[in-house]
Amino acid sequence: MMESLKNDLIFKNICFSYSSMQNNICDNLNLTIKSGKFTSILGPSGSGKTSLLKLASGLLEPISGNIKYKNKKISECPLNVTLVQQNSSLMPWLSVYRNIILGNKNYKSSLGNKLIKDVGLEGFKDFYPHQLSGGMLQRVAIARALIFKPRLLLLDEPFGALDNLSRELIATELVGIIKKELGTVVMVTHSIEEAALLSDEVLIMGRNPLCLIKRCTPPNISGSKSWQKLGLRKSLEVKDFQNYLKIIRKISYEIIEKGL
Repeated sequence: MMESLKNDLIFKNICFSYSSMQNNICDNLNLTIKSGKFTSILGPSGSGKTSLLKLASGLLEPISGNIKYKNKKISECPLNVTLVQQNSSLMPWLSVYRNIILGNKNYKSSLGNKLIKDVGLEGFKDFYPHQLSGGMLQRVAIARALIFKPRLLLLDEPFGALDNLSRELIATELVGIIKKELGTVVMVTHSIEEAALLSDEVLIMGRNPLCLIKRCTPPNISGSKSWQKLGLRKSLEVKDFQNYLKIIRKISYEIIEKGL
């Protein structure tokens, strides 16, 4: 148990704002995200969820407090943490393959080719970003993150730019690959259904300043298939999943209505 806690992503007494004139986005925030789990974060727009991921990635530094992962300060393990943002941020002059291996000096061509296959981009290795759909661009961004084999993967609305059907299909497929490759994943999303379907745990956050309102874990599913393997449409036909969604939705709406 204690070993598990040491491996968790831990925010301790975090204070953060973008300027001294602004109210703190985080004010003495204490939060633990479990190691080895896929965790989704829900909360109102503008509450500071993206800032939380950037703090966890080391792109931003807290005014006070510290952030640890596997019992080390984030600043001490930058190569073990990767952030994938909503904008895929690919280099337009580089091919799919070159974008994936960009920045990894120790890559092996076999790994690059394997990732291209894993994320469903076989046949598109030599294509350029302007030749790809939104879903394909996000596949490249995920593959580029996975080539570094991070121990902690942070996803900021990675499927937010896709239409609903593409989002459902691609999210389920890519998250399956991510779970297979990695131990700890934290995803910010505005989709309650996406969070419930894909996550081992859903954290519902409040705002003013950012705070944890509720942890939600899915009920045990009967049989051998997970919600993710069933897919959203089939899961929506299952009463336990419907009830789980109702709980998350009710708390999320209360946060907005009460301004929590």
